[in-house]
Amino acid sequence: MLKIKKIEFMKVLYDDALAQNIFSIANITFSNYETINGALLYWQQNNSEEPYTKAGDYKFFYDLAKAQYFASVKFPKGCELTNEERQELAYILLEERGAIGTYSFLSTKPKVQIHIKKAFEAIPFPNDFDVAHFDSLSVIRALESNDEAVYEILPYDRAFINSYYNWLHLAAKQHYSKLLPYLGYIPFTYICYKNPLLSEQFLIEHLQAVNLEALQHNKSVLNRLTTSFKRFLIDELLKNKKHIHPDFVDQIDDFIESNIFYRSFDIVYLPESDEIPVMDLQYFEYDRGNYKWPGSEHLVKGIPSLKSQRYDRYGDKRLTNSEMDDKFTIMSKTQQKLFTAVSELHWINRYKNEIDWSYVCQYNEHLTEEFLMAHIKYIDFEALGQNTDIAVNTDFLEKYMHRFNHSKVVPLIIRHLTEDFYLSHKDQIQVNIDVLYKYIESIDLDEFARIESHLNN
Repeated sequence: MLKIKKIEFMKVLYDDALAQNIFSIANITFSNYETINGALLYWQQNNSEEPYTKAGDYKFFYDLAKAQYFASVKFPKGCELTNEERQELAYILLEERGAIGTYSFLSTKPKVQIHIKKAFEAIPFPNDFDVAHFDSLSVIRALESNDEAVYEILPYDRAFINSYYNWLHLAAKQHYSKLLPYLGYIPFTYICYKNPLLSEQFLIEHLQAVNLEALQHNKSVLNRLTTSFKRFLIDELLKNKKHIHPDFVDQIDDFIESNIFYRSFDIVYLPESDEIPVMDLQYFEYDRGNYKWPGSEHLVKGIPSLKSQRYDRYGDKRLTNSEMDDKFTIMSKTQQKLFTAVSELHWINRYKNEIDWSYVCQYNEHLTEEFLMAHIKYIDFEALGQNTDIAVNTDFLEKYMHRFNHSKVVPLIIRHLTEDFYLSHKDQIQVNIDVLYKYIESIDLDEFARIESHLNN
């Protein structure tokens, strides 16, 4: 076997106009083979079903289902590795390059998926079809349970209802981006009730159509909703006197505040770097220990074609400033608040004069100390004190200690509590054993034990 002694990745510039977009160059040093200098790591749009490029480079796909883009390695002229060796070394280089993350090694054919358009076109829709007839939780549950009464309720013949529901059942499992052309034919209640892939961004964008009563039964979606949206969900259900799901009717606060309430219903959208299938190496061996090769972590965010750059992990397209401006302008105040609770800091800064900063401070988990300092005149410290999803230094807390409301518990401070900080401010902050135990998962265990001993004395 060829023994890799060292791999060095070099940062390069890329150009979207190039047919091949190089994102790194690798030099590979062996202990029993001549050094390979200038192996080019690149991405390219895929235009054929062949596993190799015309130049013989093996394709590694970003998205195995669509095979729209692939990554590959072009070895320098004079490289005498066999095709099999090139394939394996290309895999090693792309994997070791670090955080490619959104490519899958081509090992199996993608599963056959329903062709929504063809199946839709095969349905004999009557001229008087109205999706509103199906847009209720009671009708959906009747269809789901094969309740014969549904054929009496709906003004359509049995053959059409069965054909339509079969398509609906399959289509609603697809990513919501594929359903957009059919929103006039798919009851939104059913999407909320059954589609496991809905993102919070999608729900906010279509908030007026969202059936919150149906959504509370979609555990996969509930599992990843933020505190902000879950609180909105519960408040709206209570305000409209709707049925609350029995899972959390008696523990509403836990449901709202916990991010593991439905952990077992987690859905993985895109393969993470540690989930990429491991190739059994036949031609090469190496041992880099616990360290990455030099340069392996750079430019991860500079590859324009990667799915993670064009879409977020839920499949929502990342918008340009102009596109987001158009959307933000037509959002309702409620939508804007929910949006700013989850949006990246770029958008918070862009709309800083138009947003509810109290809401941002309380719920946005992307806030950083640097960002807070740069926007200090906007910060609502009472609201910020309720945010337990952000990390700040105790120096920051010391500096702005007087700005927090200490007449009640300040979770942000409790989350960052150390023994020294506690002893310095024990007469100012609100903390007791019950409060300490409530935030036990957020506090360093050694610090927790020391603070606990003080509170027990």
